[in-house]
Amino acid sequence: MLGLLRCGSVGVSAVAESSTTEAVQVPDLVTFCGTFSPKDPRNKAVKALYPLLTGFDDQADLQSRLEQLEALSRWVCKGPKPPPVDATVYQPLDEPAATARLRLLTHVLAQVAPMRSRVRVVLAGVLAETHSLRLFCEAGLPNDRGLFVETLDRLSRRFLPTPSDHSDLAELIARLFKTESDAEWLETLPREVAAAFADVLGEPWEPVRDALTDAMALLATRVSALGLSDDIRRRSPEGPLRESPFFRLPHAPAAQLPQLIEDCRRDLAVVTRRLENYGVSVDVVYRLEVISRSLDRMMIMLPLVGIDTPAENDSPPEAASQLLGSLVRSRVRDRRLGEIVGSNLRMLARKVIERAGSTGEHYITSNRREYWAMIASAAGGGFLTIFTLFAKYWTKDQHYAPFVDGMANATNYAVSFIIMQLLGFTLATKQPSMTAAALAGSIKQKKAQGRLTDLVKMIARITRSQLAAALGNIGMMVPTAIAFNMVYRAKTGHDFMTEKVALKAVASFHPWKSGTIPYAALTGVLLWMSSIGAGWLENWAVYRRLPDGIAEHRLGKVVGRGPMRWLGRFLSRNIAGFGGNATLGLLLGMTPTMGRFFGLPLDIRHVTLSTGTLTLAGCALGPSAVSTEDFLWAMVGIAIIGILNFGVSFALAMGVALRARDVGRAEGLGLVWAVFKRWLRHPLEFYYPPRGEPSVHDLEHEHGDGHAHASAHHAQGPPPPGAPPSH
Repeated sequence: MLGLLRCGSVGVSAVAESSTTEAVQVPDLVTFCGTFSPKDPRNKAVKALYPLLTGFDDQADLQSRLEQLEALSRWVCKGPKPPPVDATVYQPLDEPAATARLRLLTHVLAQVAPMRSRVRVVLAGVLAETHSLRLFCEAGLPNDRGLFVETLDRLSRRFLPTPSDHSDLAELIARLFKTESDAEWLETLPREVAAAFADVLGEPWEPVRDALTDAMALLATRVSALGLSDDIRRRSPEGPLRESPFFRLPHAPAAQLPQLIEDCRRDLAVVTRRLENYGVSVDVVYRLEVISRSLDRMMIMLPLVGIDTPAENDSPPEAASQLLGSLVRSRVRDRRLGEIVGSNLRMLARKVIERAGSTGEHYITSNRREYWAMIASAAGGGFLTIFTLFAKYWTKDQHYAPFVDGMANATNYAVSFIIMQLLGFTLATKQPSMTAAALAGSIKQKKAQGRLTDLVKMIARITRSQLAAALGNIGMMVPTAIAFNMVYRAKTGHDFMTEKVALKAVASFHPWKSGTIPYAALTGVLLWMSSIGAGWLENWAVYRRLPDGIAEHRLGKVVGRGPMRWLGRFLSRNIAGFGGNATLGLLLGMTPTMGRFFGLPLDIRHVTLSTGTLTLAGCALGPSAVSTEDFLWAMVGIAIIGILNFGVSFALAMGVALRARDVGRAEGLGLVWAVFKRWLRHPLEFYYPPRGEPSVHDLEHEHGDGHAHASAHHAQGPPPPGAPPSH
């Protein structure tokens, strides 16, 4: 393969040289070591090279010859430290040992004709008896059958044994170079070293060059088919189909290929922008990944088939070095599942996080008026939660089958949360995962603009907003639960909870004598997952243009276009909330049921619901029981539940949002340090808004962050297919 690095010099054919060197005697080991390491005749690298070169046998079967090449490659990549070639050859002091060994091998083959002849004949025979088309146009490139099939293929390659195919050149490459460090070395190999090695080997590379030409044609056809698929074509720049670079690529003259590849990349950028603006599909992102990587492979291969490119490193040495390195790296990564899944889900994750972050902006307060409005909104949520709690215990008393019980609880939670949403009330524990996404959306932009102070202030606003929501929920939940119990006792003559149930409830909140801590952490995970559900459903609705479809539905002929347009706008504003609330209800209701089904100790501890439960237990046990040790520990448990609910969901959402937006670790750590210093200087700012603090809307308008514009842009819905994207 390194013969592709040749700079145009023509070597002697392997067969011709073989006939002229039959009578030349191979030197013995002592002579060999004295010639190529005169200052250190016992050098391990030279001594190890000798049996490798004398062991080449062109009469052996294909498998044996592959093993001979593999052993020589292993010596080059991982062998002992070699001596300098000679005093006339400049070798950098920091040169990789593998490069120094390749220099030594080149020098030996140039000086010892019998060894050179054997290596040439064996290599020429192997290349003639193997096929390399699959190596160039399939190895390391995702298949075009979709992410699901590619995932199954990688799983099977990772865990199932596969038979050897000695006629496949891809297998030879995998045997010669086995690690990513080998790929890195090949990509940085100096041109003169590779060219000298290629000149020594001569011309056994014709089968590889033919395969490269066929691979170019096959890749062009594949890219054309994917680029002209309906989902990609509808998001591409406007124009006649016959003028699309994807349509012209397989039929174009060789000289036009570099420009057409660049035109295809330009169209891909347009498609990507439209996905960013109007929703993401995993299937479309996967196709874009296949097209992009195929175009990259084609661009590297162009100089190797005699086509000039405008790039600076378009000479055969650089091109072949990149190609071989990328092939090795692709073969190493070919069995990894995380890479293909991660690269294709990154854009979807970013859009989901952006949708959740857009919702999270509504949970961030800035001035004192907004702060007290948040407390009032959360108080409404706390008031409604007592009825959610009543429905939960009523369902439990019915002794339904486990699945029915779980679905009844899930429906109870989901309906309650959706009612809160429609009434404009707030559930405090939904905030962290949403606000974390909104914060991550600002980090990259504001950090790049040098506005770290703005980010710190935003974190302070998020902190006190979540505190206000928690105070509103819990502050209203306690008196509402007491009032509910008084009304219930007046109607029925007894407390809502029996003494036995109340004692059991108090014990269930003890910090370390129950599962309070792991259950509260698990609930934090579920709260974070609900934000993912919210963002995913909104992205799905935007991608499918569901609000526009409702507004234009034929039902409008019956009820009128005005009501249908209102319904479309209503869905656009609330779809994320519906998705998050329904997801949260399902997770909270079904998790304990699934735990019982699988025999796992799974339960939930939600701070607002737990506060109401403990309050009702206190009403049943009486005032004297509230001061007992168990009840006080239960109150500590409630505080821990709140911390874990908020902390776990915020941490998970923040981590995923930062990764989805490619925010580096250094940026995150710098922000944490800035927040800590701000808290030391102005601690009250994290708990109550300073006097005269502007509203969030005023801050966005002042700094031009564009959140309001983005929200309005999304509310308008996507343009019709083929319409140009807004910039």
